[in-house]
Amino acid sequence: MFNDDRWKMLDFPQLFRTKEYVSRGITRHGLYHSDRYRQVLPGVRMDLECCDRRPVPVWADNDWRWDAQRLRAALLLYPGVVASHAMAARLYGWPLPSNWLTDQLHVSVRNANSRIRLRQITLHRAKQMSTREWFGLPILSPEDVFIGLGGDLLTRDLIKLGDAAVGKWHGSPQIGLDDLRASVRDRPFVRGRRHLIEALDMVRLTVDSPPETDLRLWAIAVGLPEPVVHPQIYSRMLGRVVEPDLGYPDALLALEYEGEHHLRSKRQWQSDINRDEALRAEGWTVLRVTSSINYAQLETTIRRHLGLEAPRRRA
Repeated sequence: MFNDDRWKMLDFPQLFRTKEYVSRGITRHGLYHSDRYRQVLPGVRMDLECCDRRPVPVWADNDWRWDAQRLRAALLLYPGVVASHAMAARLYGWPLPSNWLTDQLHVSVRNANSRIRLRQITLHRAKQMSTREWFGLPILSPEDVFIGLGGDLLTRDLIKLGDAAVGKWHGSPQIGLDDLRASVRDRPFVRGRRHLIEALDMVRLTVDSPPETDLRLWAIAVGLPEPVVHPQIYSRMLGRVVEPDLGYPDALLALEYEGEHHLRSKRQWQSDINRDEALRAEGWTVLRVTSSINYAQLETTIRRHLGLEAPRRRA
């Protein structure tokens, strides 16, 4: 199912089981020596000259499309599996640590006797699991994926996953924060339950991107008060509410993270300028943050604006 209208149709090379090559009119020489038939998984190939149109999210990159294609290939070999763990997180568009961005295909089944003997696939067995269809792909529900990764990720990484699941990173939230909390709290035999609850206590609604989460967690880590996510400020200049990424409403201080897309898109750049002018007209100070910013200097600026003492540094 699609959680909003942010999707499109793309062509994917048609998949087939290798042993069926004769019925497709393919010669053995053509199968193994032609560039047309690329192996996706052992036992499954794709025909680069025949395509099927399939739905994808508008934000899907080449890695996402390749993950989707490999999952479909696994389904040809093992009907009934669903994407899970790191694979499911990637398909949901959640930010994972770099060491989890591998080619390993994680799938889950309910049958405790199931076996998969392919090194490219890691099989997980679960007596109970909630599944859904995500852009035509069978996948574990967001709460199952979050819980499944709880024992393997640091608190900071889980917060980023939670922000992604309940936020607006890729359109509408994929699950409500209360529902996610209830699943972690009420489900029996949850591995790392306390760890998950600790992370969920720091998850916030309406977050737009991973850098926003990183900026908020950085502020907390250096001893600053936690900034508000998307404080709402009515702009008399624009005649509507504007929402900076983060802010300290009592101090009229806004933090805006400027990613590369802000620089590449003229429309986004102009929108940022209009927003900042509107905030300043309401008496706010706007600090623009980029990936190359001097964070020590940023901390000093925020502390000065909030009227906080400078932190004591170890000698």
